Formats: sequence, C-alpha cells, structure tokens
Amino acid sequence: MQVREATPADAEAVARVADAAWHDAHAGIVGEDAVEAFLAEYYDPDALRERYRDAESVTFVAEDTERVVGYASGVPADDGYTLGSLYVHPDRQGAGIGSRLLARVEDAARQADYDAVDLVVMAGNDDSIGFYESKGYERVDDHYDELLDVDGYVYEKPV
Repeated sequence: MQVREATPADAEAVARVADAAWHDAHAGIVGEDAVEAFLAEYYDPDALRERYRDAESVTFVAEDTERVVGYASGVPADDGYTLGSLYVHPDRQGAGIGSRLLARVEDAARQADYDAVDLVVMAGNDDSIGFYESKGYERVDDHYDELLDVDGYVYEKPV
C-alpha cells in the first residue's frame, strides 16, 4: 500500500472511490438523490483535476498494486486546518487505509505549523464517528449542512 499526493491523473480513480464510499456511508442518511447531486457537484473529474493543481489544499491517495482505494484531503485556512474528506472504498475498509490517510493529513497540518485538525461528520454516521473518536478526535460543536440538509458534528484533535 502506498500513500502519496494526488495528481490530476488520479481524478477518475478518486471519483470512483467517492461514488462507492458516498453511497455506502451517506445514502442511508441523506438519501440516494442527495448523494448523486453531491457527487455530480463535487466529484466531477475535471473539477478534481483543477483541485489537484491548486496549491491551497492537498489530497492524498492510497493505492494498492492495482488501483486507488482511498483518499483524504487537508485544507489549510486562517482559522485552522480541516480534514475536508477521507474515504476508503467499501471493499477495502477495515484494513488500516483510513488510518494511514488520516496520519498523512495530520502530518501535513503539523508541517504547515497548525496545532490542530478539525473535521465535520454527519450525525448518524456512527462508523465514522467511532473511527475519529478512536483516533483521538473530540466533538467540539454541532454543525448543520445546508446543502445536504443534515445535522453533523465538528470534531477536533491537537496535532
């Protein structure tokens, strides 16, 4: 398993992982239509290629010998460093891939002189909540996502 920074050539592979992971994790919470609309808006391969050329955020991909199986993004801002996304293909979950991706984002935050990483997770996404809590993240606030019309929680961890 290799974890490396994403390049524009990874856009289609990341979109495939996003499609599988979003349906698996979120369709039961926000519905299939909302998942499809979100994927169309944020995971268009052309938009991903542009994002990977943009120096404002960083995306890491995890790939095995055959394909990209997960990705995570870190977004630095004036008010903190955010884990923007972390998804692993459903058929590869539980193999430590998410842990490796999360560690890379946390390392990127430290290297950029941030002292914490924050993230938002949907209420009802118990698997992700358990994962982040097991990695030392603590719930610090509530969050409402207007686009998806879903409640969520803000988690934070010192790095």
